[in-house]
Amino acid sequence: MKIRVIHACWSESRLWLWMEQAESAQALSVGVRQDAPAADGEPAPGAAPASVGPLHPFSASGTELRETLIATLGRSLEPAIAAAGELSLRLPTHVLGESIIPVPSPTLSHAVGHTFAEDAGGVMVLQSLRVAAVPISAADTLGVLDRLEQIFLEDEHASAHAIACGASLAYWCLAGRLVRWLLAQQRFVPAIMQDSSGGVRGLWQPWLADDATLERVRAVLHAMPGSARCSADAAATSSWPVLEDFITRTCDAACRSVMTAETMSDTIDGRSPDEDAHVAWLTGLLSDQDKVISRGEQRADLLKRIRFWVGSLDHRGTDSKWRLCIQLKEPLDLSGLDPLGTPGPGLTWPLSFHLQSVESPDVMLDAQDIWVLPGEGAIVGGVRVEKPAELLLAQIAAGARVWKHLEKALSSPEPVGLDLTTTQAYEFLREYRPILSEQGFGVIVPAWWDSPNTRLGVRLRIDSGLPGDAAGGAAGAAASSQVGLASLVDYSWQISIGDATLTLPEFERIAAMRSPLVMIGGRWVEVRPEDVKAAVEFIRENPGGKMELGRALRLAYAADMRTTGLPVVGMDVSGWASSIFGGLDGSQTLEMIDAPEGFVGSLRPYQLKGLSWLAFLDKVGLGACLADDMGLGKTIQFLALLLRERRIIGSAGERFSPGPTLLVVPMSVVGNWVREARRFAPQLRVYIHHGLERKQGKDLLDAAMNADLVVTTYALAHRDRADLEPVGWHRIALDEAQNIKNPAAKQTQAIRALDAPRRVALTGTPIENRLSELWSIMDFLNPGLLGGLSEFRTRFALPIERYHDTARAGRLRALVQPFVLRRLKSDPNVIADLPEKVETKEFCYLTPEQAGLYETVVKRMLSAAEESEGIQRRGIILAGLVRLKQICDHPQLYLKGDDTGDGESGDLGPAIQRASRSGKCVRLLEMLDEVVASGGQALVFTQFRQMGTILAAMLRHELDREVLFLHGGSTTSQRDAMVASFQKGDGSSPIFILSLKAGGVGLNLTAANHVFHFDRWWNPAVESQATDRAYRIGQTRTVQVHKFVVSGTLEERIDQMIEQKQDLAANVIGSGENWLTDLNMAQLRDVLMLRPAAVDADLADLEAIAENEA
Repeated sequence: MKIRVIHACWSESRLWLWMEQAESAQALSVGVRQDAPAADGEPAPGAAPASVGPLHPFSASGTELRETLIATLGRSLEPAIAAAGELSLRLPTHVLGESIIPVPSPTLSHAVGHTFAEDAGGVMVLQSLRVAAVPISAADTLGVLDRLEQIFLEDEHASAHAIACGASLAYWCLAGRLVRWLLAQQRFVPAIMQDSSGGVRGLWQPWLADDATLERVRAVLHAMPGSARCSADAAATSSWPVLEDFITRTCDAACRSVMTAETMSDTIDGRSPDEDAHVAWLTGLLSDQDKVISRGEQRADLLKRIRFWVGSLDHRGTDSKWRLCIQLKEPLDLSGLDPLGTPGPGLTWPLSFHLQSVESPDVMLDAQDIWVLPGEGAIVGGVRVEKPAELLLAQIAAGARVWKHLEKALSSPEPVGLDLTTTQAYEFLREYRPILSEQGFGVIVPAWWDSPNTRLGVRLRIDSGLPGDAAGGAAGAAASSQVGLASLVDYSWQISIGDATLTLPEFERIAAMRSPLVMIGGRWVEVRPEDVKAAVEFIRENPGGKMELGRALRLAYAADMRTTGLPVVGMDVSGWASSIFGGLDGSQTLEMIDAPEGFVGSLRPYQLKGLSWLAFLDKVGLGACLADDMGLGKTIQFLALLLRERRIIGSAGERFSPGPTLLVVPMSVVGNWVREARRFAPQLRVYIHHGLERKQGKDLLDAAMNADLVVTTYALAHRDRADLEPVGWHRIALDEAQNIKNPAAKQTQAIRALDAPRRVALTGTPIENRLSELWSIMDFLNPGLLGGLSEFRTRFALPIERYHDTARAGRLRALVQPFVLRRLKSDPNVIADLPEKVETKEFCYLTPEQAGLYETVVKRMLSAAEESEGIQRRGIILAGLVRLKQICDHPQLYLKGDDTGDGESGDLGPAIQRASRSGKCVRLLEMLDEVVASGGQALVFTQFRQMGTILAAMLRHELDREVLFLHGGSTTSQRDAMVASFQKGDGSSPIFILSLKAGGVGLNLTAANHVFHFDRWWNPAVESQATDRAYRIGQTRTVQVHKFVVSGTLEERIDQMIEQKQDLAANVIGSGENWLTDLNMAQLRDVLMLRPAAVDADLADLEAIAENEA
């Protein structure tokens, strides 16, 4: 199937859409001659200026592009899709002799399996290429972008027709949302502009004066990819002119469309623009024609007056260090409330005036104190205010220009405040508070006004029936078939105001009072007229009934206000489901069970709770994610679950088994699972599906049906999918479930295709980098719970990750929390006998050799990056980062010279064995010498295999001890032997070096009481997993974690990044270096350049002395 990717570019005040397409990776290797002639004849209709360069070899033709857009957008938008023209774009291109091969976009490359390295060669340049492109007018741009965004984020059309969204199109969709936000917030003003010919034109100009708006615009500006501004016109050389023109043109066009639809030009019919300058201005604002009809002598004065007026809008009313602050308080006398909490006409809201320090907003001078001051000035909070009375009156007068109600205060010679009715208070809160704040005045309102609970909403009530209705009767599959997310439950809707729920008659009585603010449950809440109408309509149109539990959950936590008309603020549950989702009082109950018969050992209280939780969800047919912190015993909790449902019955000791459980694990922990099962649940029949001699077909089916637990690896789950699918699995479980974090990966798809009524995921890191990883795990456990992936991205991932939407994060947490059980080792209530983990950072220095190499690489890298763009620039930066990290570890990692010796045997050359070549090695030797001398044992993690080889040889030579080294090339028997030798703890092998990828997951190494991270990983979850090889149950000593960082280098900035990256997982369920490629040159230079603190002066002196002596 042909894969098509739609791109967008803003040029000449129009949005241009063009399309890449290919059927295979081979199609992306087609080149064209550099001197390919341009098209003969006149430019195509709608062609942009400077349409030059050879034709892009895998861009779609104009006819195919337009047909695709019409089919995608629908016939309603066909008038917006003009005839295709040609556009010249400057795109990254390989130059191979006389031929050039454009670099495909990452989206297209990923879709067809193209690898950048396949076509690497020649020289990478920015080459002008012609593409067929469809121009979209500014008036149609927002509508087209909105529809495209809906298609790519929500609809199935795009995936079904193999159409993808390029990064540039995604960006202009984002910019379109910014413009729609500006329009919705009424942040635009009428203005005027003079064109290059001297003519004057009207303009609806975006108003970007306030700080909050500017911050939004900056965020959008910094997100612009190069492909969004790659047209060959002059404006495309920098981001801001392109974005500014987009915002201005689309905002103006949207305003004009409203003016035209409302026929606002009729208001000046019959009035002469020659006689009235305002009419002349309005001629260019109230229709689709922007020309201002004015005489020459009138034009200069008109420009001056309008620009002065627009400029005055930026005046915030703060000419001193003090400003007016207005504070609204709740009514003190509530005797005017009726029994339903509706305020009567006698209820008043006090509004008080203050002078507030601009620099220290907590410092305020009350108006009532100003009028009794003895002198002309006062000192408040260490800040002097001159003539506060005059200043207060002037500030109130300035505020009255924004909110005319303040004029009433000026009728008093000594104003201190005003009394407002409920309607006036609501008008102040909703309409004038944000405007006064934008104009620079201080405004203080009751805290409940900014709370989401002050709005009207609806709550979903679910009755799942009695526990016996769900899981009573037959055990096992028969019971679970009646429950789970597909089970039918009774539901009804309730109107919610704040924390209180109301019946429809109660609500209708409150609505009849027509008060915008009412007191319910001891707090004031907002009742908007439009919300009242939507609530009544919603309740009447949704009387309740029965629906599937999964759909009810999505309604409660993932409903879209565009379809409901009101926010869905929560859910109340009764019946068996209340044990999972909380009862009507918000509490959750769970019947605790004991450790099963046959379990060898004991389970701690929190592990018994985990077992009870797993058993309950298993009984009601819901998937469970046990996400305990690493080392808390997820393995034995799962084994106890298996043992509990397999029991010995009958006098002859007949075995009962509901069917085999398939456990998919990383290859490195297969042996660990077998050992743990033999130790804690020896009655379980375990079959290992692994190795060259593994069974297939009917032999595998027979072996599986005679086993309680079948253990296989992720790779084999994909490779042997055809053999695994016919087995009637009782359950599918995943260990280290983050291995299916990529929904598009083949192994993920293979595992999701395996059928079983029960599913369990075990992971210590349900989220490592992106929320889509959580979706993949949750959709494996409970398909459909979070909706489709595109729907999840729209409703949760984008708002949380891109906009830090805490409300959406809370709703997602509430939706997944019943299915995720996560306990942390740091919680003293979970495990009291695990010793503390002490983490420290060891800041090291570079040797002069390292510093010289570091500076050379940085200079070359910055020089190359400055002369490149796009994917070439990213590749240069990423390659440079690896080299810099290698230099920070040891110069030989970067040099890779001839003195490395036999790396695998550890017979390294003497130049490498010298620790003095690396500041990290010097410090590591010092610390390990102390560890070994004190009888301790240590793990040393590095992400570079060659660094492990260097360290192993160096430490053997310097410490005269056996040093173990586990890497990706170690066999299973070698790994097991090294683990056993280290775990003996007799001091014979006190140091264990591990490759971070090979040894960071699935090993129990509790004999270590020191963990060294010799180099830092980009992902904090990977480092935590590695640390937890020692810091886990069975540890009896304090674990010291040492993280090595080279001061003044990239590593120090990486360390800061790692600290910041911890927040994502915690924000949702409580628990790469690409950021560097997006920095501008000044920022990149600041991050990478060597600081003076990086080089150890003592080491430099020693080397200088050694050279002199030589």
